[in-house]
Amino acid sequence: MREETRMSNEPMTAIVEFQVNTETTSVEQWLEEWSKRAEDARVGEPQTPSYAAALNSETRDQVLVFERYSQGDISLKEHLNRSAHQELHERMGAENMTKRRVMSTHFVDVEEYGWWSRPEQQDVMRRPGVIITVLGMRFPSEQQREKFIQLSQAHAEYCWTEEPDTLIYSGGLALSDADRELDIKTGDLVFVMASTDMEAMVKHRDDPKHLAIGERLSAEGINVEGTFLRSYETTGDGYLWK
Repeated sequence: MREETRMSNEPMTAIVEFQVNTETTSVEQWLEEWSKRAEDARVGEPQTPSYAAALNSETRDQVLVFERYSQGDISLKEHLNRSAHQELHERMGAENMTKRRVMSTHFVDVEEYGWWSRPEQQDVMRRPGVIITVLGMRFPSEQQREKFIQLSQAHAEYCWTEEPDTLIYSGGLALSDADRELDIKTGDLVFVMASTDMEAMVKHRDDPKHLAIGERLSAEGINVEGTFLRSYETTGDGYLWK
């Protein structure tokens, strides 16, 4: 049985992926309509620090909406209740612009784990071509999960200093089981990373200090099950941070 969603007022990330109905509209038209809602969030929602669109790297008619809410469900409720949100659904519904919701999940921040923005890089927050990677991780116990977080947090400090092109490096704990497509269970760690481009992503991946984490995990007896991995490329619509 699927577990009930746990409400939270802590900082939270939501990811929702949609498939554009290409029989009625183009991806560009879908994004043009959605970007009106994104601008309303940027201007009128101080508790929505991120609201960006990105294309699935493998299926280009699928759009990820990457959302951050500073006060969790309180902020999300305000977001959903805005008139601009209702108007978006009405317009898209009238034109039959969306074929289906591919997946959705939300997860509460792990406190002091990495970072969600580089505010000094204002030119990046609305730039197309930023690579967003979302990775699901499951552990046999909470103790092993906490050990993993401690190890990767130490590496995050290195990345913050040495990798200015690593824009986001953080994650959260899933508040509920995913309702479709993704293998996510309550309590799983959902890790998010964003890089300025693919070159920066590869540089991070192949860094010797990053590769050494695997050896540390093995030495500590930490078993990590990767449950899913998805990559997206921002379109320039919306914003990664304010």
